[in-house]
Amino acid sequence: MYQGIIDSKLLPPGTIDFNLLNEVLIIMITPFDLFGYDLYQYTFQMTCEEVPELKLDDGATRIFLNTHGKHPEFVSPELIELLKYMEHSTERIVKTCESERIQAMHKRICQIKASEKTEVKYMQAWEERLMVKQEGIKEGEKIILRSQISKKLDKKYSAEQIAEMLELDVADVEKIIKELQKN
Repeated sequence: MYQGIIDSKLLPPGTIDFNLLNEVLIIMITPFDLFGYDLYQYTFQMTCEEVPELKLDDGATRIFLNTHGKHPEFVSPELIELLKYMEHSTERIVKTCESERIQAMHKRICQIKASEKTEVKYMQAWEERLMVKQEGIKEGEKIILRSQISKKLDKKYSAEQIAEMLELDVADVEKIIKELQKN
């Protein structure tokens, strides 16, 4: 499901060439062992059950990280420290971390949390990006709808027929037709 959502955002609608997709790395961090082997990390790539050495090579890798793993020999100490920090982001945990990156990350997080102004700024920036994205999507939908209606008008369909075909209100179609006629 996650890969489908990611892939759907990477290609414009109507794209047929799926080779244009970027490689995708999906990382899930869980506070429990999803698979029961006591590992910190489980990495999956598409392989054929009948011929295990045959890979689908779909560009997708799925990594499941378990904050309660018990086999440190299979992962880096820094990953273990990060997983512990992800579960318990406290000063006590950070003091036990040798990773400078985790300490720097914690310091920055504390600065953001301590400053309401910075926290509000981050939230506003996030909200603004979301609003711009939503506006872009709406504008794109309007352009597509105008194009569909224009094509149907060229084929001499009436506003009522177009509304029925596109499952829209006749009044909305008529409004768009008037806008198209002005241009």
